[in-house]
Amino acid sequence: MEYYEPNETRRPTGRKGVGASLLIVCTAVAVVIGLVAGVMLTVGSRSIQKNERTAELPLTSERSAEDAGSPLLPAGDAKSGMLTIAEAAQSATGFAYDGPYTRAQVVELCAPSIVGIDATFDVTVSYWGAPQTVEQSGSGSGVILTEDGYIATCAHVVDGAKSITVTLNDDVSYPAEIVGTDARNDVAIIHIDADGLVPATLGDSDMLTVGEDVIAIGNPLGELRGTATGGIVSAVRRSVNVEGSQMELIQTDAAISPGNSGGGLFNSSGKLIGIVNAKVSSNSAEGLGFAIPVNSVVNEINDLLHYGYVTGRAYLGVWTQNVSLGGYGYYSYGGTRCVQITEVQAGSAADEAGLRAGDLILAVDGRTISTNDDLSDAIASYNAGEEAVLTVRRDGSRIECTVVFGEYVP
Repeated sequence: MEYYEPNETRRPTGRKGVGASLLIVCTAVAVVIGLVAGVMLTVGSRSIQKNERTAELPLTSERSAEDAGSPLLPAGDAKSGMLTIAEAAQSATGFAYDGPYTRAQVVELCAPSIVGIDATFDVTVSYWGAPQTVEQSGSGSGVILTEDGYIATCAHVVDGAKSITVTLNDDVSYPAEIVGTDARNDVAIIHIDADGLVPATLGDSDMLTVGEDVIAIGNPLGELRGTATGGIVSAVRRSVNVEGSQMELIQTDAAISPGNSGGGLFNSSGKLIGIVNAKVSSNSAEGLGFAIPVNSVVNEINDLLHYGYVTGRAYLGVWTQNVSLGGYGYYSYGGTRCVQITEVQAGSAADEAGLRAGDLILAVDGRTISTNDDLSDAIASYNAGEEAVLTVRRDGSRIECTVVFGEYVP
């Protein structure tokens, strides 16, 4: 992740797309001067308006992580009716049953794995030109990953929060701490000091088909915890621009509201196949909700659980600003747009490659760089340790610098 000017918003929260405003769908409950701030996997934007293959195994806590479809995350514990349903089906049929279940049974299986999240934030606002810090609050949802209190949610639900409270399905609340966040994929892990929780069971989002039944469970409006809404998969791998990040998401017509962000999207076998994160907000559009496919973020979730950050991310080590080259200086209108380095971090990949403050980055391996976002997207396509040739302009001359990217560690 690169560092940019403070007024550059890097956090995904909701973008323009599909002909309307696409908003991340975390609830936001303003507590001061009418400001609205909001606060998405399991393994679960701030705004008031972001067939799995059948495993022939019983739904019990004895299932291995591999059987559950994840290299790390455990299968759901057989509680709150889960074991009762599975055992009843097995007793009646003589073999292990893995769905499909009725919608009522899916909710019974999965609702205990969904939590409500309330967070508070310190934000700076301007009163008559004078900056002041005020507290805002927002709400979202989360999905329990482990029996001992690890919970997945959206990065934008908790990133920057000064306090976080998690409320379980049985109305018991706990303070929570952030374990790690991944703004690029908008996922985060938080932890509460609790045991005996009901973790969700991962499904296989690559096996989804259009028209398949799904159920979304979350905390709409920050008040209606445990709310379930039903629909179908409207599209898979839908390319959507969400607050500056191009994402491939599951599209569904299940009702999605503010506060659902971070909640689960479950299939008819009661498996988590998506993390609700966005919807289209438009008077002319209905039933356009989106969720992150779990398969696309399992590795990132595992890294956050183990290390608190996503490993292997390429890191350049510069602060930059957008500029425009013209006949009257860098900030003139028109001309060639590019990115100027304002500072180079000592010992970073950029420093070792000989980049300097004032250099203008024109291209990365021939890919034209016009804005900070272009540079971020280009660097994101590399892993730590890989090389790239940066074309820069320095003192009126074009030069090329070979960079070996470092690893981003927050």
